[in-house]
Amino acid sequence: MVDFVCGAFKVAPQDTKFITTTNPTMSTSSLQNHKVLESPKEIKSSRKVACHPMLYPYAVFFCQYDEELSETRVFKVSMVGEDTKDNINAAAVCHMDSASAALLNLMDKQGKSPMCHFCSAGGSDLGSVNR
Repeated sequence: MVDFVCGAFKVAPQDTKFITTTNPTMSTSSLQNHKVLESPKEIKSSRKVACHPMLYPYAVFFCQYDEELSETRVFKVSMVGEDTKDNINAAAVCHMDSASAALLNLMDKQGKSPMCHFCSAGGSDLGSVNR
């Protein structure tokens, strides 16, 4: 993935940063609600890429990236599971302008609010350019 990010943005590896979701206290995997513990911390970046694993017998990722002028922001969010009390440090991608046709299908307020994706642990990775 480092090679893809460096090639797509024409930057050196030291100019990139990667974040992912981690579960430092995960006891069991379960579907549950989570409570945000503190204000999300924005990861400032001029350009971003998100890579999602695909179902193949070997490592294949579907990657999407945006250009410098997009209204997409990346955040790190500390949360706790309501049932298991497990801590999660989640990576989130938020579309601050959700008026695009693809996002309108997911919204009930016609693009008036930001729409965020939370990356699952062991799943999506986010890369950003530090300059």
